[in-house]
Amino acid sequence: MTQHSILKQRLVAAAMEAGAHKVGFAHAVEVDADNLGYYQRWIAAGNNGGMGYLENHPAVRRDPRKLLENAEAHTVMVCAFSYYHSETQSPDAARIAMYAHGSDYHEVLRQRLQTIKTLLESEGCSARICVDSAPLMERYWAVRAGIGFIGRNRMLIVPHMGSYFFLAEIITDAPVEPDEPCTLSCGDCGRCTAACPGGALRSPGGFDSRLCLSYLTIEHCGDLPATLTASDGAPRPLCKALGNRVYGCDECQLVCPHNANPPETAIAEFHMRPTLHTLTRERILAMTQADFSEIFAHSAVKRTKLAGLQRNAIRRSRT
Repeated sequence: MTQHSILKQRLVAAAMEAGAHKVGFAHAVEVDADNLGYYQRWIAAGNNGGMGYLENHPAVRRDPRKLLENAEAHTVMVCAFSYYHSETQSPDAARIAMYAHGSDYHEVLRQRLQTIKTLLESEGCSARICVDSAPLMERYWAVRAGIGFIGRNRMLIVPHMGSYFFLAEIITDAPVEPDEPCTLSCGDCGRCTAACPGGALRSPGGFDSRLCLSYLTIEHCGDLPATLTASDGAPRPLCKALGNRVYGCDECQLVCPHNANPPETAIAEFHMRPTLHTLTRERILAMTQADFSEIFAHSAVKRTKLAGLQRNAIRRSRT
């Protein structure tokens, strides 16, 4: 067994110890022209909505080697961490997407990946941790590293495990043997497309953020639109699409057959906070800033701020 093979085994073991369910490696090279072209056309069509940051740093997005300073990157290490848990909110609770039930994954995974970064540095290698915090095409690299495939709902689907996963990467100059890319696909299944409340998956580009309830309740600034109109031309009242949702949407994952038996997360911080079990829209509307800061300390929900969460919680007319 070569020294590089031994290092790969140690890296995989360290990632599994940190709570990952799957680990893969890819050569750090430029993103291929087809995938880069799709992304550029998607942006040009305005499908990113108000997420202007997705247009920034195109050279780095194209070539992940630019993310590693003072060293020549060779490898993109991709780790998939389950956030699935079987706890549920009460029927009348304000719906919050499962990924935000626990602590902010940016903080949790960055801390957990420090052991891998330390391992690489102890071997004389450079490394940079990326947890949805760099202009990196994460799902593309997850496919290249053999972690899974991008589904029709644009989520990364891990075979036999589903899509309730966070992705985290380490860019390193360690020459680790790459894994075979994943070549699977959703085939002709269209359950997510049919179930999407806003019709976001019916757009010609495959996904229009401006019709996605996750985008609207988390990333969108300003007032929410009264109606949503997908490419089929049918207007959908936003109040009907939202239902009791106030932060994110899991509908495309709930109907996905790949999520029939998802693995429970091994990370306690990703389980549901007790306060979310019965948190109602009325309680959100009555919150003070102090309440919000206490309930959602170290939570991804803080991204929308109190004003945004209260905007989402207002009951609107169905007419």
